[in-house]
Amino acid sequence: MSTSGLLLIAKSEEIYKDLQSQFIKRTIQKRYVAILDGIVPNDEGLIDLPLRVDLDNRPNQLVCYEHGKSAQTKYKVIARKEGKTRIHFYPISGRTHQLRVHASHSLGLNCPILGDDLYGTKLDRLYLHAEEITFLHPVLKENITIFEEAEF
Repeated sequence: MSTSGLLLIAKSEEIYKDLQSQFIKRTIQKRYVAILDGIVPNDEGLIDLPLRVDLDNRPNQLVCYEHGKSAQTKYKVIARKEGKTRIHFYPISGRTHQLRVHASHSLGLNCPILGDDLYGTKLDRLYLHAEEITFLHPVLKENITIFEEAEF
């Protein structure tokens, strides 16, 4: 809910089911932009950390190799400046708080998203923005890409 940016909304149940199927099959491509509190050393990579709900601290998620569900995120650094990293995230799976945990966890990037009140330090906002989405339009039957630049 704290993430700004794009959101797909279906106008009918039939279109909803079509879009939901695309999400389940992972054919929808998403790109997020974030500012991280810290410097990410690698220019790009893949984070693969299984996640599950923290039963003692909901709604937080935690990394759990025994009971967690697979969660993968590709990333590419855009810029590094003044102790911060601007980054693109490309989630492969879509787990709750996936990008937030993958950014902040010591086995992930070890740099929380700026303004993350659950896994970092709260600020005026969460610096995570759903910037681009590509999907097969359920009516037109052609790939559509929608882009909305972050205002940070």
